[in-house]
Amino acid sequence: MKKIVTVIMAVLMMMSVVTGASAAANSPSKPSKPIVVKQSNVSIKSLTYNGKTQNLNKKVTIKVKTKYGNVTLREGKDYKLVYTKAKNAGTYKVTVVGINSYKNFKLTKTYKINKANNKITMRATKKTVKYSKKKATTVTVKASGQGKKTYSTASTSKKLRKYISVNSKGKVTLKKGAKKGTYKVTVKYYGNRNYKAGTKTITIRVK
Repeated sequence: MKKIVTVIMAVLMMMSVVTGASAAANSPSKPSKPIVVKQSNVSIKSLTYNGKTQNLNKKVTIKVKTKYGNVTLREGKDYKLVYTKAKNAGTYKVTVVGINSYKNFKLTKTYKINKANNKITMRATKKTVKYSKKKATTVTVKASGQGKKTYSTASTSKKLRKYISVNSKGKVTLKKGAKKGTYKVTVKYYGNRNYKAGTKTITIRVK
């Protein structure tokens, strides 16, 4: 009877050891050996300018290889980020510091806040004008966007382009005798620190 009890206890102890080893193997925060985290293990998704100060929440991914397979480290449990939150488009630095079981590494990475698309609006005081042999017709085009702007009629077809002009303030002139058809005026905004360059086109019809 004593031998049976002894055998049962030995089996239970072995199961406990195996279970503990298995749990340790499946825990990314408890590596059996110090894991080397390199620059190439860390990736950071870019941000886009939105007019507000932004953080790197859920933008950083750290993946390392262990003898148990690939492991993704967790912010706040396996590492922390040290950086100053930014607002404007540009390139910034962040320091990634290992903590707890991963406190053997510290490295610096860069991340970007990209320029936003230029939100351009455009409208004309008239979209349709009557054909006239005797006098020119003027139309005012108003636009808004980011950065310096220029107007152009280059998108109008070649056969009609000679009948239309636009000045730097958006005043469009359709010469007398301007043929019937569709004329186009394009505004280009050159952007700035936080916005990309962009264009928008409006049409004016002569009937």
